[in-house]
Amino acid sequence: MSLRLGVDVGGTFTDLVLFDTKTNALEFAKTPSTTDNQAIGVAAGIDKIARQMRMESSVVDFLAHGTTVATNALLERRGADTAVLVTEGFRDVLQIGRQDRPRLYDWFAQRPEPLVPRHRCFEIRERVLYTGEVHIPLDESQAAKSIQAAKASGARALAVCLLHAYANPRHERRLLELIRDLFPEADVSLSSEILPEFKEYERMSTTVANAYVLPGVRRYVEALERRVLDLGIGSGIHIMQSNGGLMTARAAGEHSVRTMLSGPAAGALGAVWLARQAGLDNVVTVDMGGTSFDICLAHDGQIGYTRESEIAGLPIKVPMLDLHTLGAGGGSIAWIDGGGALRAGPMSAGAEPGPACYARGGTQPTVTDANLVLGRLNPAFFLGGEIQLDAEAARRAIAEHVATPLGLSVEAAAEGILRVVNATMIRGMRSVSVEKGYDPRDFALVAFGGGGPVHASDLARDFGAPHILVPLAPGVTSALGLLLADLRYDFSATYLRPLEAVELGGLRQVYATLEHRAVKQMRQDGVADAQVVLSRGAAVRYVRQGFELEVAVPGGVLGEAALERIREAFHAAHAQQYGYAMRSETIVLVNAEVTAIAHLPKPDFTRVPSAEVEGRVATPTGGRPVYARGVWLQAAIYDRTTLEPGMAVDGPAIVEQVDSTTVLLPGDRGRVDQFQNLMVSMNP
Repeated sequence: MSLRLGVDVGGTFTDLVLFDTKTNALEFAKTPSTTDNQAIGVAAGIDKIARQMRMESSVVDFLAHGTTVATNALLERRGADTAVLVTEGFRDVLQIGRQDRPRLYDWFAQRPEPLVPRHRCFEIRERVLYTGEVHIPLDESQAAKSIQAAKASGARALAVCLLHAYANPRHERRLLELIRDLFPEADVSLSSEILPEFKEYERMSTTVANAYVLPGVRRYVEALERRVLDLGIGSGIHIMQSNGGLMTARAAGEHSVRTMLSGPAAGALGAVWLARQAGLDNVVTVDMGGTSFDICLAHDGQIGYTRESEIAGLPIKVPMLDLHTLGAGGGSIAWIDGGGALRAGPMSAGAEPGPACYARGGTQPTVTDANLVLGRLNPAFFLGGEIQLDAEAARRAIAEHVATPLGLSVEAAAEGILRVVNATMIRGMRSVSVEKGYDPRDFALVAFGGGGPVHASDLARDFGAPHILVPLAPGVTSALGLLLADLRYDFSATYLRPLEAVELGGLRQVYATLEHRAVKQMRQDGVADAQVVLSRGAAVRYVRQGFELEVAVPGGVLGEAALERIREAFHAAHAQQYGYAMRSETIVLVNAEVTAIAHLPKPDFTRVPSAEVEGRVATPTGGRPVYARGVWLQAAIYDRTTLEPGMAVDGPAIVEQVDSTTVLLPGDRGRVDQFQNLMVSMNP
C-alpha cells in the first residue's frame, strides 16, 4: 500500500491525515463535521485533502476511521428501540443493577435509566448452571411467544442475555435461529458473543448497549462505504476501536459497542507515540476538541488499559484504553447556575450553530468565545482563515449572559470562563494521576486537539507538570493516531478457579480456543497466519474481591512455572495499584484473555538537523494584546510553519497554525525539537 488516510470525526471538526508510505510525507486537512450525517463531512474532507494534493481520491488504498456514532447514540439516548430476552426469573437485572451508590451521601442521587424499559424485557424458560450443565431445557414454544411479543413491542434490535450463557451458549444460539425465523428483520446481539464472561449485570448491560447502538453504527458504516466507493476508494474502511486497535467495517457492524471511544483512543495513541519518539515516557495527554476533553496517562511509555468502564453512567465491559472524558471543549457553553455560580459545560454549541463568534446563529457564550475576546485566537486565521470569527458577537454573548449578571467586565468574565473550564479539566487530570498514585511532577503534558495548546500553559501550571509537548499538527493528532494503529482483536472467556485448583489441561484448551477464534478473525480480514501476533492475559483477583486486575500470561505451553508467574505478577500489580499485596490470600483466576495484533505500516518522522539555528530566538511575525492574569500583555505572534528545529520562543507569545493555536504565558520557554514538536518549559 502507498497512500493511507486517517479520518477522525469530532463534534465540531472532521480531521484528516494522508500518509504516503513511499515518500514518508504527511498532508493534513480539517473540515466542519456534519452532525446529522457524519458520512457527508467525511466525504467532503476526503475530497478536500485530495484537492490539496492535486490527486484523485481513488488513489487512496487504505482508510482508517474514528467515529462518534456509537458514543453519541448512547449519550443522547438516540439508539434503536431494543428488547431483551432473559432467563425466566431474571427480568429485572437491568433495573436492579449493582448496589453501589454513585454519590454516597446524596439521598436524592438518581441512577441512569436502563436503555431498555422493563416492558421490553421478555423471559425465556430455560436454565444453564455456571458449570455449563443444562438444568432446564429451552422451551422453544414459550420462547417463540416471547420473540413474537418482543416484535410486537416495536423493538428494532434484540439483546439475548441468558444466565450463564458464557459457560454454555447452546440456548442463545438456538434462540438466534428462532429469531431468524420469526423476527428476521431484527438486529441481534448475543451475550455469548459480545461478552462471554460471568457477572450477569455487566454482561447484560454491555450486550444491551451493543444492540442499542448497532443499527445506527451499521447504517452509518454502510452509508460511508457507499460514499467512499463513489469517490473511487475500493480498500474498504477500518474502524478504530476503544482498545486502540483497528477492526474492519464488517466487524464494527457486529460489535459496535467496541467503538464507543473510537476517536479519543486514536488521539491518545497518536500523542503517546509522538511523546515516546521525543524521549518522553511519562505523559498525560489532553485532547481538547469542540465538544469534549479527553485525558489519558502513559507510564513508562505504556498506556493503561481497562476492561470495565462507565459511559453515560452505564457499565460497558469491553477492552478500552484507560481514558477519562469530560464535557469541556471549545464549544462548551458558559452559564450561571441557580446559586449564582459561573459554570462552563457540559452542554456544547457543537458545530451547528456553534459558538457565538461563528456567526451561524449561536447566541450562547462558549469557551472559544472567551479565548477570542481575550486575544488568544486570531479572528482572521481560524482554521487557516476558512472561518472568520466575529469578535463583537463573542463580546455581546459574554456581556449578556455572564458579565452583566455577575457585575464584571467582559474581559474578567471571559477569563472567569477559562478558569472554570480549566478547573474542570484539572480535576479530570488528577483523577488519572494523583488519585492513582502518580506524581504530576514526573509527567509531561501532551496537548493536542484544536483547543489543547490554547489551554496547555494554564493547565500545566495548575496540574504541576514541568513540560508541555505540542505536536507539529496538534489539531489532527487523533487522525494521525489512526495511522499508528494496528489491526487488533480481543477475546476472553471465564475460567473461574482458584489458582491452586487450576487444571492445566483445561486452561490450555481455553487459551487454544480463544487463539483459534483470533486467528480465524484475522483470516477473515485477509491477514496471513504468519502476520498475527498473539498474546495472552488473565483477569485475576483475591478471593472475595469484587474486581479483577489484568496480568500477562506467558506464551507457549502452560505449566506450573506459568501459574507462579501469574501469581507474582498479580501481587506486584495489586501492590502498585492499591499499595499492598496479600500474599497469604487465595488468588482466583477469573477470565482468560487473548489479544491478536497484525502490524500495519506507520509514519516514520525523520529527525531534522538543528545545528545552524540551535538556541536562536525565532522572529515574530507581529504582535497583539492578550489578556492573562487580570491584565493586558503584549504577546509576540509566530507562524508555526516558520519555526525550525532548535529555534526558541519566549512567552508571552502566540504560535499560530492552520489547525490550532499555542499560547505561551510569561515565563514559558518553547523550543522546537528535531521532530518539529514544540517543547515548552515553564517557570513559576
